[in-house]
Amino acid sequence: MIRAGIVFSSLTVIPALFGWYQLWLGLTRPQEINLAIALLVSFLWVTELFPLYVTGFLVLFLELVWLLPAWGPGAPKTITFLSCYFSETILLFLGGFVISSAITSYGLDSAIARFVIQKTKGSAFLLVLSLGFATGFLSCFMNNTATAAMMLGLVSSMMKSLEENNPLRKSLLFIVPFSANLGGIGTPVGTLPNVIGIGYLQERGLEIGFLNWMAFAFPVFILSVLALAILLYIVYLKKDKSELSIASIQISDSSLSVSKRDRSIALGIITITILGWISSDLHGFSNGTVALFPIIVFFGFRLLDLKEFRNLSWDVLILMGGGIALGKAFEETGLAKHFVELFMLGESNQLGLFLFFSILSLGLSCFLSNTSVANLILPITMGLPTHLILPAAIGATIGASLAMPLPVSTPPNALAFSYGGIKSFEMLKVGGIISIVAWIFFVTLGGLILHILGIVDFSKF
Repeated sequence: MIRAGIVFSSLTVIPALFGWYQLWLGLTRPQEINLAIALLVSFLWVTELFPLYVTGFLVLFLELVWLLPAWGPGAPKTITFLSCYFSETILLFLGGFVISSAITSYGLDSAIARFVIQKTKGSAFLLVLSLGFATGFLSCFMNNTATAAMMLGLVSSMMKSLEENNPLRKSLLFIVPFSANLGGIGTPVGTLPNVIGIGYLQERGLEIGFLNWMAFAFPVFILSVLALAILLYIVYLKKDKSELSIASIQISDSSLSVSKRDRSIALGIITITILGWISSDLHGFSNGTVALFPIIVFFGFRLLDLKEFRNLSWDVLILMGGGIALGKAFEETGLAKHFVELFMLGESNQLGLFLFFSILSLGLSCFLSNTSVANLILPITMGLPTHLILPAAIGATIGASLAMPLPVSTPPNALAFSYGGIKSFEMLKVGGIISIVAWIFFVTLGGLILHILGIVDFSKF
């Protein structure tokens, strides 16, 4: 792999050193270097030859030591790229990380999951459906992989009492990772592609409010999880007689050491933050500014300690910063606009681009990480005419999170697959169907809500 990385790196960098990209594609010198950097870091993001956060730093390093010195007159200042690593978007996601940490530390996740599981004993379908909604809801504010790991851990005792080929066990192993994937689209802080997409849009002066995002994405998530539960019922549970075994299973609560008072305080802070995000259009404070509230309160009043602060996913923030910095270079050099003109994308309508980029992201994310796909496709959407950017970027962002047919499609999928008892073909069947169904919900219901809200205009063909 290292040897292949060296070979590919040479193939991407050498043409830029000799000016071949300028001859082949009609690029300027800054655009040529920008393309070489994009190809190199995209390869590293996909293969993970370097840790992802190291590649995030590499983007900045190459932009500062190679791109800017070769730019000549009119080159942007270094702060243009440095600011990408602690932007409004990064601050928003940092607040999401703190909320996620608080949810785990104060046992709110296990309390919700335990309540749901206990209240649905006796019905396999209701158990699967409720578990899906609980997983998806938590995934709206927590890391998808962490949510899937936590929920699978909570039902592991249940799965141990079931045979490996038991239909209920298979249903549990599908509902948790797929719901974690689907829940990520529900809020702007739910998954990395959402935040990356919002970051790119903010760089172009385009914003979607927290409430507006939830208005079109949350119904898609809810209906998709419902469709997933029905699908699992048809495929596995319809002929299963496991209901009686469910009632005898007890789910342990690992959060008994947390007092109700402390848990209520944490829940209050989280609720205030979410309400602040939802009502940002009313009070005028940006979502990034609102995100400072849980950070200051949780750590300022020692509700979370220094260890929790150090354990925040700083590596993910660096990865995001690298993606945003790469997109910024696409914008500053005009490379994104060049590709848009090259492929004549600017002549399309909003609906066409919305469908095209959502399908493109969905297809690529079946084999690549949704973060890599977002970093690959979103910079190109930024080169579109201003009135076409929003539908294209939203399509690319959500599409990247809807692909889940293979164990390698998402980390939650891989985690569930590692438990054993499900085959790749089974995941391909169930995951492929729900990916298509969720995409249909997104482009129909989600697209309709976006049109009603005035965020996009699909009336012009």
